[in-house]
Amino acid sequence: MEAKKELGQHFLINEGVAERIASLLQNETLILEVGGGKGALTEKLISLNARTVVLEIDRDMVKFLKARFGNLSDFYLIRGDGRDVKVRKECAVCGNLPYNMAKPIIKNFIWQYKFIKKMVFMVQKEVADTITAKSGNRNFNKFSALCQLYYTTKKMFDVKPGSFNPKPRVNSSVVVLERKPAHPRVNSTFFQFLEKLFSHPRKTIKNNLKMDLGENLNMKRPSDLTMDEIIDIWRRKWQVQ
Repeated sequence: MEAKKELGQHFLINEGVAERIASLLQNETLILEVGGGKGALTEKLISLNARTVVLEIDRDMVKFLKARFGNLSDFYLIRGDGRDVKVRKECAVCGNLPYNMAKPIIKNFIWQYKFIKKMVFMVQKEVADTITAKSGNRNFNKFSALCQLYYTTKKMFDVKPGSFNPKPRVNSSVVVLERKPAHPRVNSTFFQFLEKLFSHPRKTIKNNLKMDLGENLNMKRPSDLTMDEIIDIWRRKWQVQ
């Protein structure tokens, strides 16, 4: 069965990589895998003796996975889209995400952080670098801030194109997002603030926000701010506008 370009499919064929990803979820009891593909990772997840729910958008892959794993008692299969699926039980989420859908999928689960205690994703290396970028790193942007608002992020390892069929043109990385035990309370204005703050990443904060923040902050760029500074500026300055 050939990969479908329009779905960004690159099937994982490296068994060692699948085992390493599964090992990051070995203490979980309920796992949602986004995009089961041909089941390379699914097989390793099932071996953890956790309830494994696979979400797959491709009808052909749904049939394939059902034929391969459908007789197993702790395997559940849902046809759906990771960009808008809703979760109703606390679980861990994982998957080898299509490059062209990775950010929308991750955002969807971040909005459901109350149910998602852990995420383990294989994504394009560039996206992984953004998810895990810290203050002062040129890759730190509004997506980094969104991920790190509710989760601690860590890149675990890189994966070469030869681990997939067909081979992608870029390297991949596996990232882990662990839900923070305590996270700041924000409302919708915070996300509007992030959009404004990072509207021109190379400009100063003062220029982007059109407000005086004091000499210690005025000349900084958005990527120079820590998460604590971002939240503090929003609370002290933005909400009173």
